[in-house]
Amino acid sequence: MTMIQQSLNRFNQLLGIRIEREDETGCVATIEIRPEHWNSIEGVIHGGITSTVADVAMGFGAAPHVDGVQQSVTVESKIHYLSPARGKRLTAKSNVLKSGRKIIVMEAKVFDEGGKMIAVATGTYARVSSKA
Repeated sequence: MTMIQQSLNRFNQLLGIRIEREDETGCVATIEIRPEHWNSIEGVIHGGITSTVADVAMGFGAAPHVDGVQQSVTVESKIHYLSPARGKRLTAKSNVLKSGRKIIVMEAKVFDEGGKMIAVATGTYARVSSKA
């Protein structure tokens, strides 16, 4: 992980998402939970946070960033929530299911800080050039 990757993705920085590992096989992304990440039930993490950390892990894993700039965009994604998410940290681990020249199919599993799987997501990503 480089600081360039963290600083160029302002949305991830705003939410506190960090990339722990990324390569051509997948990605590990984490988020430290703050009270503003909760839904209206105190202590339960909003599903949008869970979905976002899964999407980030799949996007980074689909096509590793170049100089901190993303090389893929989400075409579609789906998530299954298995259990309410609670705690201070979520970890999303993605892996490539199928990689083509332009399209990559990904899977991500999201875990709470105790290692319990709380969601599983799939997504399709398209490779893009960061050059205009």
